[in-house]
Amino acid sequence: MNAPRRYALWSAMTVAGFALFRAVVMGTSGLGDSESYYWAWSKHPALSYYDHPPLTAWIIHLSTAIGGDTSFWVRLPSLLLFIAMSWLLYRLCVELFDDRRIAFLSILTFNLIPMFGIGALQMVPDIPAAVCYLMFIILAWRVLENDGSGWIWLLMGAVLGVGLLGKYFAILLLPSVMLLTAAIPKYRRWYLRPEPYLMGLLALIIFSPVIWWNYSQDWPSFKFHLVNRHAGAPFTADNFGRLFGGQALYVTPLYLIGLLWGAYAGVKAAMKGDNRHALLVAFSIPTLAFFYFVTAWTNESEPHWPAFGYLTAIILMVERGLAAIEAAGAGAKKWMIKYFAAATAMACVVFGLFYIHVYHPILPIKPKYDLVNELYGWDLAGVEITKAYDNLTAEQGGAKPFALAHHWVLCSQMMFATKNKIEVACLNEKTDQFDFWNDETKMIGRSAVMVSDLRFEEPPDELYIFDSVKQVAEVPFIRGGQVTRKFTIWECKGFKGRKHRG
Repeated sequence: MNAPRRYALWSAMTVAGFALFRAVVMGTSGLGDSESYYWAWSKHPALSYYDHPPLTAWIIHLSTAIGGDTSFWVRLPSLLLFIAMSWLLYRLCVELFDDRRIAFLSILTFNLIPMFGIGALQMVPDIPAAVCYLMFIILAWRVLENDGSGWIWLLMGAVLGVGLLGKYFAILLLPSVMLLTAAIPKYRRWYLRPEPYLMGLLALIIFSPVIWWNYSQDWPSFKFHLVNRHAGAPFTADNFGRLFGGQALYVTPLYLIGLLWGAYAGVKAAMKGDNRHALLVAFSIPTLAFFYFVTAWTNESEPHWPAFGYLTAIILMVERGLAAIEAAGAGAKKWMIKYFAAATAMACVVFGLFYIHVYHPILPIKPKYDLVNELYGWDLAGVEITKAYDNLTAEQGGAKPFALAHHWVLCSQMMFATKNKIEVACLNEKTDQFDFWNDETKMIGRSAVMVSDLRFEEPPDELYIFDSVKQVAEVPFIRGGQVTRKFTIWECKGFKGRKHRG
């Protein structure tokens, strides 16, 4: 078997192996907190939602309509979309460099980097948007470099629009392609053609449901993302440290250094007139720089925000790394090979430790801060919540009580744990998607089952006004020989409203 066919086979085997592994494990635990939130959205189909655009909720709605409300069927679209992302990475490598070795190593690296390889276990808005991100880049290369039909711009507009329905971050495709088109002399003619502008118009039309929903609700999403979460946010050393600490954790330190080096090496190659590297740099460095800046500026950022910028940085790291190895002397060549082998080994260790920890806790993390604990315990809590609900229903002569919690995490998980058969209210001082479903005035006088856990542990009397409150159950969950979660359940009668604190 010749080398191209061998690397193509290895690429297919890598994608199939990761997909099979995910298919086996994705149904063996409960949903993460964010996943349960998006699942809750899927039970209230809408044109958009407070935190994100609607595509993820629409996809989960379709998937669970086919297979049911289980963690496997919530996550199945993620598995399929990661197969699509791996294939798009492969196509991009082949079209740019005609080198299946680069494609194989890029796919392997992509699936091993914790941000992607572990993130693939959950269904979140970044995943469908990332598929669109890669598809847009391939189309941009075909129309710009290969002088493809101008109508490819319309296809790019459709992809951009769908990407924006997945996550607002997809808007960064627009400045990236504009910068690339402006930077390369032979691309600039497109600024005088109508197709790029029609691309933007078509993307706006596809994105219009989100605009209409925001308009009808007084622009809540746009205010939240552009104003509220950044109001008064300082540029601090703590935020800067959190930025690189988060990236080192989510990418691993050695891969992070390699990716940033690859982006730098790509800039050098692009400045020498290599348009392939210019393309990859244009869709990497601006995105990384933007999110590095934003993350250092606000304490509400998430480590996964720069993820889109790493997609093409992976290819740059692999391609530039291979080129450097081939051009280096014997000593430098051995050092470079050892570095990339060590980076891959570190990622494999992190990948393995995480999944071992999911089923057999081995990492010394305090239960309150161990994100894996999100996946466990709610099935047990759901049984007790349902019992308390049925008891209150019987005592009230069939009048419908509701379930209550003080944070969207508890409310979303409670919805999933009770199979969406109980009305759930999330009443607190912060805005979340539940505010668009809950009408507090219609709950006055009714009874409620309230739930708290070790992270959000305030009892009912501190948060709400009731005629009477009775604790009816404590539900501990034990992992690794210790109580990692404890749910407390109360039966509360005669809801009078929230206590306004502070």
